[in-house]
Amino acid sequence: MRRVAALSDQTKIASVSALCLMGLIIVLKNVLQVPPEVLSRDIILFVPTYLFFGWFPSVSGRRVKKSNLDRPLVWSLVILAVTFGIITVYAV
Repeated sequence: MRRVAALSDQTKIASVSALCLMGLIIVLKNVLQVPPEVLSRDIILFVPTYLFFGWFPSVSGRRVKKSNLDRPLVWSLVILAVTFGIITVYAV
């Protein structure tokens, strides 16, 4: 049986971040019907935020002892919470 290589922690977090950013844009544009002018203005703030989520765990993941909070699941939950928080701000 052939084994498939496991994804690294950084790849998992970056994938969740990318999917949440795409989902955020789809929800804001199609579900909440945010005007394109507002969406294009605010996306400039969202992209660096989600890039941070892809970059920061790799910096903190150097050869040091990891805490229980420094896991892909925790970072993924933080990314999801930020995404839902942004959606909530636009929904209100």
